[in-house]
Amino acid sequence: MTTPRMAPLSALRPAADVYGDVVTAYVDVSRTNENAAQEIEVRADNLRRELLGAGADEAAVEAVAARVVEQTGHGGETFRVVAASGGELVTDMVLASAVPAQQHQGPIAHLLELARAQADDVRYALVRVDRSGADITVAGTVSPVQREMTSEGDHDELTKVKVGGWSQRRYQMRVEDSIERNAETVAKDLDRLAGNERIDLVLITGDPTSVASVRDQVGTRVAERLEALEHGSRAEGASDDLLDEEVEAAIQRYRSGRIDGVLDRLGGGAKAVGVAETVEALRRGEVETLVLLQGALEDREAYVGPEPLLLGHTPDELTAFGVEDPAPTRLDEAMVRAAIGQDADLLPLYAPVSLLPDGVGAVLRFDTRPDQSAS
Repeated sequence: MTTPRMAPLSALRPAADVYGDVVTAYVDVSRTNENAAQEIEVRADNLRRELLGAGADEAAVEAVAARVVEQTGHGGETFRVVAASGGELVTDMVLASAVPAQQHQGPIAHLLELARAQADDVRYALVRVDRSGADITVAGTVSPVQREMTSEGDHDELTKVKVGGWSQRRYQMRVEDSIERNAETVAKDLDRLAGNERIDLVLITGDPTSVASVRDQVGTRVAERLEALEHGSRAEGASDDLLDEEVEAAIQRYRSGRIDGVLDRLGGGAKAVGVAETVEALRRGEVETLVLLQGALEDREAYVGPEPLLLGHTPDELTAFGVEDPAPTRLDEAMVRAAIGQDADLLPLYAPVSLLPDGVGAVLRFDTRPDQSAS
């Protein structure tokens, strides 16, 4: 399997670009009981009251509150992240993964928790295969949306039976050919799927002969993402308990691979280590991947300007760049905004690493700092 790819944050760019009086809300919109609609209405009323009490723009607050109470079209536990500037929504995302409930009014959208969820996302295709074809589930760890697909060939000699002599041999040859042809159809469908959208993992399970045949026939793109699982079946009524555990383990391995890949690059090559170096690199637009330990910067303040790359530790830093009234905000939010503004990735860390003593760093696309080794 190739090095795991980072999950893109490009969908957050419109929210990162706004500046002024911005409202952000993270709200539990789960519909898991008969009173769910009323509970969501209460949460919307509470955030409306708190935001207006804090002096937020009324049009932005109403836009957010109105969107929060709209049905998402998804049952079960779901969470909604909405941001607005003026009366215009700049972000509206529904998540299956839990995010801390919060609302905020300030100069920029608070995107850290949403960006962290997006960065942790793993998109996968779960393929349950048998000798006639496959059922394919396309899903991710962030969005509640799942798609179900069926891939089946038209070859129907699928059962080996005991018959005598030459007819037995010919019949078994037809069976083997049918299995191979149906596996070819599944392989082509997987190749087409991986070519049309982002798929990080292809997890395949089911009949061992068919699994092996599909594995042999997929193209390079799918082969690089393919992992065979031990449990699971296409048979109706088969238990998925052990399969679910295997899928979750594969997802965690993929995320660990992302971390290892970025930390390997931090060990050599262009990098920024620590808050000061990383803020400078963000301001110069040099960051490829921002690395941020959860909770590392919660109490630290920064100042920002109208553009995402305008951030600094003091108002004077931004005044020097022509920003008339630098606005205070949280440092971690300012750094994530700047990363999104230069199409950088985010690697969330949930445990300290020795390479980053204060939990902050970046892999750089390039480094324009003078070569200190020459002095």
